Amino acid sequence: MDVAVADEKAAAAYVQLYWLDLVSFRAVRGSGPVYRGLVLPDADPLLLVRLDGSLARESVDLKILDRSALHVGQIVVSASDVGGQIGVVTGVTTVLDLAHLNDRGKAKKIIRGVSPSGVRRVRALSLGDYVVSGAWLGRVVEVSLDADIMFDDGAVCRVSDVESTDLRPENPEAFYRPQMNTIFYPRMRVVTGDSAAVFEEARWLNGHWKPDREVGTVVNVEMAGVFVYWIASAQHGTNEQLVLELAPPAYQSPDSLTYFSSAPDCSWGLGDRVFLTDASVSLAENHHPDDQQQPTAMAVYRTRTTVEVLWQDGTRQHGARSASLAPSSYMNEHGFFPGQYVVDNACTDDMIDGTAGAGDDNMVATHSGSMARRVGVVRSPNSEDHTVDVSWLHPDNWEVQCDDTVSVYDLGTDPDHSVFYGDVVVRLLSDITGGTPLAHGKSAPDDLSWVGHVVDLHDGHVQVKWGDCSTSTVLPNEISIANKEDYTQLLAKMGDWAEEGAVDAPEELCAANTENQQDNPADARTVEGGMIEEGSDGSMNELDGPSTTTQNVEVTEHAVTIASHEDPNVVGSTLTEGGFDLVTRSNASDGEDDSAEDLVVIKATYATRDDDPSKFPRFDIVPSSPADHIYLDTKEQGGKYGKKWVTMVQKEWKILENSLPDTIYVQAFEDRMDLLRTVMVGARGTPYHNGLFFFDMQLPPSYPAEPPQVYYHSFGLRLNPNLYECGTVCLSLLNTFGGEGTEVWSPGTSSLLQVVVSLQALVLNDQPYYNEAGYEQLVGTSEGHRNALPYSEKAFLLTLRTALHLLRRPPKGFGKFVKDHFCRCGRYVLETCQAYLHGCVATNHGSMELLCSTGFRIALANLVPRLVTMFKEIGAEDCNPRFLTTSAEDCDQS
Repeated sequence: MDVAVADEKAAAAYVQLYWLDLVSFRAVRGSGPVYRGLVLPDADPLLLVRLDGSLARESVDLKILDRSALHVGQIVVSASDVGGQIGVVTGVTTVLDLAHLNDRGKAKKIIRGVSPSGVRRVRALSLGDYVVSGAWLGRVVEVSLDADIMFDDGAVCRVSDVESTDLRPENPEAFYRPQMNTIFYPRMRVVTGDSAAVFEEARWLNGHWKPDREVGTVVNVEMAGVFVYWIASAQHGTNEQLVLELAPPAYQSPDSLTYFSSAPDCSWGLGDRVFLTDASVSLAENHHPDDQQQPTAMAVYRTRTTVEVLWQDGTRQHGARSASLAPSSYMNEHGFFPGQYVVDNACTDDMIDGTAGAGDDNMVATHSGSMARRVGVVRSPNSEDHTVDVSWLHPDNWEVQCDDTVSVYDLGTDPDHSVFYGDVVVRLLSDITGGTPLAHGKSAPDDLSWVGHVVDLHDGHVQVKWGDCSTSTVLPNEISIANKEDYTQLLAKMGDWAEEGAVDAPEELCAANTENQQDNPADARTVEGGMIEEGSDGSMNELDGPSTTTQNVEVTEHAVTIASHEDPNVVGSTLTEGGFDLVTRSNASDGEDDSAEDLVVIKATYATRDDDPSKFPRFDIVPSSPADHIYLDTKEQGGKYGKKWVTMVQKEWKILENSLPDTIYVQAFEDRMDLLRTVMVGARGTPYHNGLFFFDMQLPPSYPAEPPQVYYHSFGLRLNPNLYECGTVCLSLLNTFGGEGTEVWSPGTSSLLQVVVSLQALVLNDQPYYNEAGYEQLVGTSEGHRNALPYSEKAFLLTLRTALHLLRRPPKGFGKFVKDHFCRCGRYVLETCQAYLHGCVATNHGSMELLCSTGFRIALANLVPRLVTMFKEIGAEDCNPRFLTTSAEDCDQS
């Protein structure tokens, strides 16, 4: 494809603005001066920062001048075709126009075309910068600054850690970007309301403190200390445990650090204060006229940025104006680029189940004899067909074994070698000695030959430019990727460095899913937020009838609005030490008092489970909770359940018994009233149609003051933005995602029925791509269309893979249900697959219309034989290649 550089007129006409765009604008339409401004993020209405730091709240006639925030490794699209193919930035060149500002913040002299290498910021290190000290690589997370303040009578004092004091600019509303800049710079007028607190204990370089000294001028700003989060070393690479144990102190002298590179989001922008360091530029204008020893801070007046882009089809664009491109904030996970390393995901299910072996074409044997997923390198992706030409590599020597065209849905980014453009990487150097940085200054420059940037990916190799300016080509297993987290996240983690062996709950849940440890629940017991809180009295709030919006689920309005109500027949229940005793027994061999006053209205209804799956009760109470329930052991924390809590739960059960839709089934447990297991059938018209989706729930002792905990049985598959591989369910109603009003849990109106119906209707819907936070604004746009259809294709494929997992190892208590469901609907599922393979869907199928791309059909063709085999094993009828027609309505009743 011929990718032309858009001219300035076309770029200026593009109206979508992004964070830190440099724009021109007027305060009044059609007349008045033209200003420059920097776009602030998440501002509604639009806010622009002018050259002097003032904010413009009224702006018209906007034109985009530059996008200096673009960085290497960023995904972009053409500004004139945001729904077209994506590209990755492989190089960025920015030149600066600098201005001397007068006392009113206006430019009085401009120096044009200055390279960023010829200037330095007032604060030499920015937050997030990569720095080296000896054999250690770290990230700057905080900088302490000292400032020299001169008063009108010539007295000068040095204020330590000035940003933590009450000293402030005379113009307190001036905006600055704290990651790259400090609020203080030479020639700035500053003031304090507490002279004694700021100046009395300061170090006086000339004169002494007086109570009336409240206003002064900054004449110098210096770094006094730097807090560094260490991330790698030349001897130990990026091994987190070794770095944690052996890293130098976090607080460092600036003289002991060597700057390597800035974080990707550290860009040049309008108003940044800098000093000129380029000797070729006249210094006469770079000094304060009253002090020839003190340089004057200049301001960035304009940026001009050009970029190099590698497009998905392999073409490269050079010297593209940044304004002709737009950041692609809404990326799908199958947007591969030439040179990327990928793994074969088609065998993932077998690896999880332990059934993969040497006969599997998707697996390879390593030199140790173990089996592993194939690793390959992308040669040429086809974004329209959703296919990729891949060269599969030998696991031991990384030589090409074969070439193949595969579906993007059968590929994943190689987690062990996910190197990409712009990544900071390290390699081990055995000859480097001494891992402790110098305390005061350096006796020799740091060796930077072991730290580098990825500049290109090609032919299964990685081209790296090292810190000593040399360039070499390496294999991906010869380097490690340095930490890429935001500096704010690193700063938050600084206090946790001393804690060893900490494992957070989400990781344990992930292990439970990806390793499929359902038969060994002891390995996945601790669940974040799932502990039963001790001391709760289980107080009850009476429920009114909440309402919820349903989509693609055949339930009556009554079934939703009846979510909660008073049932005068529901009273209390007796509690036993082992759990909850719900049924009065005729043979009270356990010594319980048969004269107990608390009786139970909702009795356990044990289903006959005959061959007709329609006989499976939508709500059921069984004697014992299953051993594989994810929240089984939370009760061991000693939570207190009161009679009010029991009454509330019984009322919830009654609502579920009377009002569950036909395609949602809930199982409660006689010995554990706090636990439930839910399965729902995917609704018609969605990519989840006729799939089964299992959720475990736990009611805390504080219920209904707090919502239930909900865990999704994902088998390590992410088939919906709200359902994570680790089992986390992200939903406002569960207070696991932000929301307001009726979107969040309300103790007085929300109910379990509302939760399960919302999961089916609002989560497992017909356009799941737009469930992702912020993506709803893409509905109806070309960019949204580009990603939404492939996401639905992927969701359908993962629904089929989930079915295979469920048939191999169904959740306990639902084995017969799973088998009966797919015996009943297996033929229909295969007919739907057959229709998709031919690029169409029969009108009586009830399935949604998919793109049916080549890549989708390749992946589906790989799945169908496995489905046929599994359906035949369970005795499903007519599961053969001729795929007879069946009624969709028959399956909807299962």
